[in-house]
Amino acid sequence: MRAGSAPEVGQGDRCITLVRIDPARYRARLLTPKEGGPLPAPGWTQAAGLSAVINATLFLDDGRGFGLMIADGRVINGNDNPKLGGFLALGPRRKGLAEVALFGRDCEGFDLGRVRADYATVVQSYRLLDCAGQPIGWQDAKSYSAAAVGVDRDGWLVLVHVRTPYRMAVLARELATAMPTLSGALFVEGGPEASLLVRAGGREVAEVGSFETDFTENDDNRVFWPLPNVLGLTAVN
Repeated sequence: MRAGSAPEVGQGDRCITLVRIDPARYRARLLTPKEGGPLPAPGWTQAAGLSAVINATLFLDDGRGFGLMIADGRVINGNDNPKLGGFLALGPRRKGLAEVALFGRDCEGFDLGRVRADYATVVQSYRLLDCAGQPIGWQDAKSYSAAAVGVDRDGWLVLVHVRTPYRMAVLARELATAMPTLSGALFVEGGPEASLLVRAGGREVAEVGSFETDFTENDDNRVFWPLPNVLGLTAVN
């Protein structure tokens, strides 16, 4: 889709890539350095036999996520970062739960202990959309290429990538307008590290970021950067 808003930095084509993933056909999982990283997105797809790869969340110098990060029950970072209000949950532990779910700290009935008990994988990040799928007014004035992950009201995972640099408050508004069925969305990376690679159904989608205020203020990057943690999709047999 083409965003309605022009980027303030005057670069980019306004294209926002949206990929909807049916959880009945593709299983999402968190991959970490234990599975072979850091690797660029194509390296992850090859090493782990993945159909799609996107950033999992922002990460620390040691490769762990900025906040809570649990992969298949293995605690990688056990700290609940108070600055990060969103949680992506995968791998339901009991019947009746959604295969993929997004939770917000201020959403009615939210209980992080319950989320951790219900799901084997939990990744924490910043939110772009609130509990009702409405845009959150980020105060950050920086512009980024960006990757994001959302869940719609059908329970499908939505992978988002925009190379054109926007302030995240603007991107949040664009997503809420373009996909009013989104029930939530998380910002998972910005700048040249923002990556999306999908190879499925005979098609390929390959998107890399570039611009980030005060870091890489240009549109020159054309390569995937190494990532220590990714969200990967594999076909369900």
